[in-house]
Amino acid sequence: MRLDVTLAAGAGVLVAATLYAQPATGPWAKVPAFPTACYVSQENEKFHTKLDAALEAVQADHSQQNDINAKIRDSAKNVDPMELARRLQENMMKDPQGAMKYMQGIQDLGQGYQAQQQVTFDKEAQLEAEEKALIQRYRTALEKSYAPGNARWDALKKKLGIAPDSRGPGESGVPDWAWKEWEVILREWDRAYQATCAQWWNVAGPMHAHMKRYKDYLVQERIPHYQKHFDEPTLKNYQMMNVSSKGYKSVAEFAAVEDYIKRAGRIFSERMDRPRCTAQRCEF
Repeated sequence: MRLDVTLAAGAGVLVAATLYAQPATGPWAKVPAFPTACYVSQENEKFHTKLDAALEAVQADHSQQNDINAKIRDSAKNVDPMELARRLQENMMKDPQGAMKYMQGIQDLGQGYQAQQQVTFDKEAQLEAEEKALIQRYRTALEKSYAPGNARWDALKKKLGIAPDSRGPGESGVPDWAWKEWEVILREWDRAYQATCAQWWNVAGPMHAHMKRYKDYLVQERIPHYQKHFDEPTLKNYQMMNVSSKGYKSVAEFAAVEDYIKRAGRIFSERMDRPRCTAQRCEF
């Protein structure tokens, strides 16, 4: 998670129309729709190809916005200290009530930040653990569905007298009956995978549901948290210093979308590339 945190020393009530804007062309719009196919080969354009392209595009926009924010930060740092003090004093005298709210915001931020940060960290850790547990449950369910095919394969290995860790009957000297049995086993594994896939990868299944929960957390909790505790104070500081913040935007959304894309890549990579068999033949 990478954020351009700048001058976050106070909290204000600044309302910036463009700060939290999420236009249709924003980073979320770059995320491709998640697949429901059991096999990667069933997609006209592979999901991971589109996902990699989306991540690259979001990272490029993120980097560009970081550069813009950095230039604004540098312009604030380059203000002469005496001139900075004069500007701050002038703004405080011009709007004493606003200055009091600004100072109170600094105090409130310090008091509430750590507690809210811990809540965010805990939720992030919970969702990371949920992702790992979800993948493990899927693998366990898949292995359970393979049990009948595995039993036939164990029996075939014993009949052929080959090693328990063999990945197939062999390359030569295998009798025809063994190849026929091996094809039965491969088709059994395909049926098992497809039956399991139908439960896990459909749009109402556990994988899509987890990604929805993760996005809800990012949009409703993590992004607002960083905008409140980093972007709002930063913009208020610029305002108090009479430093132009034109072009500044929060990068919290970029960082969140990047994490979202990476998680989707991990989860959807659990699908098989293609079936072991076609209607005509199996790949031995």
